[in-house]
Amino acid sequence: MHRPAALPHNGCVPFRPAAARPLAACAALAVLLTVSGCDLVEEVRREREAAATPSAPPAAQQSSAPGATAPAADGPRAERHTTTLTTGGASLEIAAPAAAVVTADGAAGLQTVTLDLAPGDVADLTLTSPGALDVDSDGSVTVLDGAGTPVAAFAPPAAPPGTAATAPRLEVTDVDATHARLEVDDRVRPGQGNGGGSGTGPVRYTVAVGDQAIEGMSWGNQEGGRSLALDPADWARVAGEAGLDLIRTQLLAAEPEADSATMDHQLVCHAVGAVDKATWNLEPWRPDVGLILTATAHCNPV
Repeated sequence: MHRPAALPHNGCVPFRPAAARPLAACAALAVLLTVSGCDLVEEVRREREAAATPSAPPAAQQSSAPGATAPAADGPRAERHTTTLTTGGASLEIAAPAAAVVTADGAAGLQTVTLDLAPGDVADLTLTSPGALDVDSDGSVTVLDGAGTPVAAFAPPAAPPGTAATAPRLEVTDVDATHARLEVDDRVRPGQGNGGGSGTGPVRYTVAVGDQAIEGMSWGNQEGGRSLALDPADWARVAGEAGLDLIRTQLLAAEPEADSATMDHQLVCHAVGAVDKATWNLEPWRPDVGLILTATAHCNPV
């Protein structure tokens, strides 16, 4: 009779413990899947509810809806008044909170623009005819025609007499080729509040505008040589860079011989350092030593 082989002497093979560990792992995995499954089901339920609820359209869509009115970014714009100005054959518009007043002065081609501006106010100067506006660093503005030739000049804005130190600063900047902006600084200056420079009320600024920068010129002899006696208009003498541009343009148009470096240096020297001299004497025979040495020689280099 056949007998089964004897088991090893080291005892029974431990089948049950080996099987018990996989079963325990399966049970733990089942519990984990059950819990995770609940979480997944709950997440899916929340997503479906969110999809079923209509959301508010973006702000951009709301503002573009039919009948909707988009709110102004900076609040309602203050009322502005526009005044038309013609000078040197050019047409311009001045837009400001209070209408600018343009009056003709006694001198030929000279007008005065009066602006009442409070701190923070802005006035806009726009060229409506062909050409451009050249805003200089001193606050003056040169008006150019379609060919780029200066035809008129705006002097730097002036505060009321006696208030230059206390009136708010009026800054002139260029916006584009045909648009300049005049803005009153809203920062308080030391001593501000007396005269025409009250802290919050409007200040009356004036701007000289002209298109005839020379009153007369004639040739003569000075120090043994030919000399051109130039008499610029009073307003152009103090009209800054724009006034000088217009003086130079009209000088060269009348006297082409003045188109030399030495005479231009003498011209600039007088405009900067001898503005009140009765006539600006320009001599073509003087050496060209540069603007600095010309000024050192009191506009008469030798």
